[in-house]
Amino acid sequence: YDIVKQSLLHWLRPHGKWSVLPMFTDDLVTAEGISAFERMLDAKVVSKERVTLDTDRPGYFARGKACGDLFVDPNTGLRLKETREVRRPEYIFASELVELVRSRPTSALTVVFDQSVPRGSERLHIDGKLRVLRHEGVHGFAYQSHACFIIAGGDHKMIAEERKRVIDASKLPEQRFLPVLA
Repeated sequence: YDIVKQSLLHWLRPHGKWSVLPMFTDDLVTAEGISAFERMLDAKVVSKERVTLDTDRPGYFARGKACGDLFVDPNTGLRLKETREVRRPEYIFASELVELVRSRPTSALTVVFDQSVPRGSERLHIDGKLRVLRHEGVHGFAYQSHACFIIAGGDHKMIAEERKRVIDASKLPEQRFLPVLA
């Protein structure tokens, strides 16, 4: 999915400079691998820390609060409810995403890679996530595909403009992009 990540950030590049919270879970990540990831995305990795069950998650996500536009790259995706199970490091939770969006300027974008949606009902599940975020004051839209993404921010108009920018730049069918909820 790296090529899709790269393309999406490229289409959003006119909005601003990007940083990445990669949410590494693999202890085999090397300095060379991190540099290659930064080059591929044309974005600065703001934490090289491995996310484990023992990670201080508020401290980890605090690194993203000083960023402008931020790409969060969990192994699996966005989960609405927190869990203590062994797969916890593979997710960003809705409460963490809401906090990241609220803690940064309303003009900042946050993109989350989300492959935690069941095949065949992606739209239903992504729409549910966008509704939960909207209830918490976060505006967003989503790209629905085998590699799904949620694009969020604090300003409805800006998010709607960025949705249009991505559709125009990508030339992808508009129905692949869930609308921004009012």
